[in-house]
Amino acid sequence: MKTVGIAQVVKGEKTKGYLQVSTDTDGSPIQVPVLIASGTEEGPTIWVQGCVHGDEYGGAASIIRFFQELDVNELRGTFIGVPVTNLPSFKARYRTSPIDGANLNRIFPGDKKGTYSQRLAYTLIETIVSSSDYVIDLHSGGIGAYVPFYAICDYDDSDAGQKSIWLAKRAGTDVIWRSQSETDVSGTGTSQLVHKGIPAVTIECGGGNVTEEHEANFKTSIRNIMTALEMLPGEAPLQEEYTVINGADFFFTGQGGLFVPHCSVGDVVNKGDLLGAVMNLHGEVTEELRCTTDNAYIAAIGHRYWPVHPGQLIAEAIPIVDRLGKSDQ
Repeated sequence: MKTVGIAQVVKGEKTKGYLQVSTDTDGSPIQVPVLIASGTEEGPTIWVQGCVHGDEYGGAASIIRFFQELDVNELRGTFIGVPVTNLPSFKARYRTSPIDGANLNRIFPGDKKGTYSQRLAYTLIETIVSSSDYVIDLHSGGIGAYVPFYAICDYDDSDAGQKSIWLAKRAGTDVIWRSQSETDVSGTGTSQLVHKGIPAVTIECGGGNVTEEHEANFKTSIRNIMTALEMLPGEAPLQEEYTVINGADFFFTGQGGLFVPHCSVGDVVNKGDLLGAVMNLHGEVTEELRCTTDNAYIAAIGHRYWPVHPGQLIAEAIPIVDRLGKSDQ
């Protein structure tokens, strides 16, 4: 019988279990919860994960709710849901790991003999490649920032790269970050999976509090992609036009204080435009952050008056590089 960790894949049933990833300081196992739903008919296996960054709760909640609402009688193939991949980070309510300080989504493919996060990255990649045909990775802006609803795919000429953008166009959003050859961000899990032949799409949505709209967007994107793969009945929607972004600029604070945003997610800004400022507790502006490129889409921005540390990621501005219609790749 096929298993994921100790969770069994049983046709026509929903099962639950754990994937063990190393041990804690007291020797107890660190167990990552796994949710599996398998249809009675053969079909693809899709892996859907959340909380690679521990403070991005919308993905975790949406995977749980999607699993609860999923009718296995409609399902062809297998759904594997991993609501929280990065348990130590999740427990600490923080983006990076309290164990080794690592940002999990920058260290893939990991190292089976490395620190906890490196071992986790290695285990996730190996488990996904051995069990799954497609991957959806759910992210948000975390506690301290907000992002719009958009898709990310690692795009190249490979079959996996082409299939990734094909799926991204069917996720239900009209904005796609078409990342190429890790030019924007290195060490992500999705880029490693595409290199290994597994089509993968990242869905970004929300941050801070999880609203009903965020949950609906996440669940809709999962259902749309599974529908496109003929795992669920229906037809996945295509948008009339897609805004394609690539070549990210990340903005980090140089000063501590209160962040004051001067733009909103989804805005299109130009070089020199003010993205936000840092204000000290005397009300004095100690730093301004300005856009460095033209025609840039605001893909993330920090919350208004949110306390920030020096070196904190506070905004993302990604140039618009293309417009695609329904039939364009």
